[in-house]
Amino acid sequence: MFRRCRLMVLVVMIAAPAAFAQRGGPPPAPEPNPNGPLYRATGEQYRVYDFPGTGESIPYRLFVPSSWTPNSNMGMLVTLRAGNSVNNNHREGNDLVRVGEERGYIVISPLGYRPLRQPYYNSPYPVIRPGGPSVPGDGWTDEDDLRAEQDVMYVIDLVAAEYNADRSRVFIHGQNPSGSGALYLAATYPDRFAGAVISSGPIVTDGYPFDRLADADVPLMIIHGDQDTSNPIEASQALAAAARAAGVETVYATVPGGQHLTAYLDFAEEIYDFLDAH
Repeated sequence: MFRRCRLMVLVVMIAAPAAFAQRGGPPPAPEPNPNGPLYRATGEQYRVYDFPGTGESIPYRLFVPSSWTPNSNMGMLVTLRAGNSVNNNHREGNDLVRVGEERGYIVISPLGYRPLRQPYYNSPYPVIRPGGPSVPGDGWTDEDDLRAEQDVMYVIDLVAAEYNADRSRVFIHGQNPSGSGALYLAATYPDRFAGAVISSGPIVTDGYPFDRLADADVPLMIIHGDQDTSNPIEASQALAAAARAAGVETVYATVPGGQHLTAYLDFAEEIYDFLDAH
């Protein structure tokens, strides 16, 4: 099944750029609107932008530390959404946001174009689960899956331009299928990310291009809660071992008491330690 799924997505990835080429390439990234009511605002924000080429208003969540000024050059943490809502990764008491305020990081959560379940952001890599590997992009159209990938990159560019972010220190985090998405995006755009954090997102590594991370010095932090029963902890440990064997700088950590949906929040201080070190 995995081989068949990968072949299907590979066709999509080859066909989509060809379609863009016929239209003169993908639409350019959106530009910040200096006249917008929240332009360069700080704190927690719910934002929307017009997706290039469609005119659709796509939401994203944004947190900017209160210490930000126009002369700041802050790093950014892109935390891909968990569940169906762009708000989940910014729910009240979210330690990625709390520690981001303390450490001086902008935190963003793109929707991934559509609020559908199990976003993979165009990743072809199944997540290892107790009942067998997942099916990437299950329930998504090929176009929506591709646009989910584009949405992430558009939002990064949009926020970085508005807030004068340090583009050399953009990190990506994903949980479960979003972890597969984060691994895919890090390998697809290794020049755009300073590191990736994967929580409970152990993928089937057959064909995964670890060499792209190693060659670009993109480090990985892989974490898994010891109370996580949704995905096997041994698979995350094997993912870390495979990355190390391929020459990728890799940190693995088991989160004591960590549940499937909360381990990365419990481990927020250590995640930012990893970010600070890179």
